[in-house]
Amino acid sequence: MKLNEVVIGQNVSELIVRIVSIAPARIVSTRSGRKTQLREVLVADETGTAILSLWGFKEAKEILAGNVVKITDGWAKEWQGKMQLTLGRAGSIEEIPDDGSLPQSKELLKNTDSKRK
Repeated sequence: MKLNEVVIGQNVSELIVRIVSIAPARIVSTRSGRKTQLREVLVADETGTAILSLWGFKEAKEILAGNVVKITDGWAKEWQGKMQLTLGRAGSIEEIPDDGSLPQSKELLKNTDSKRK
């Protein structure tokens, strides 16, 4: 699956993307009042970009910008007019070897910017 094939409101069975950037983690309060950590990660493939929201203190400790990751059993939703990916309860994210099939971050962003014009 590629980012341009992801449908808002549906499961993301498997998606391979490059991590472009990682925003600093921040502590947020959930609707129930519980405090948790949120990390927003910009991910991309040759078809587009999306924000991956990682919730919880254990998520995303080992990921680094530039790495290639596989998202399994994620979920796509709309947040503030843009597509947002999450892992949900059953989802996972794992770093996989970079086999060169995904362009580097700068190239992915340049391709995405040129498609918007």
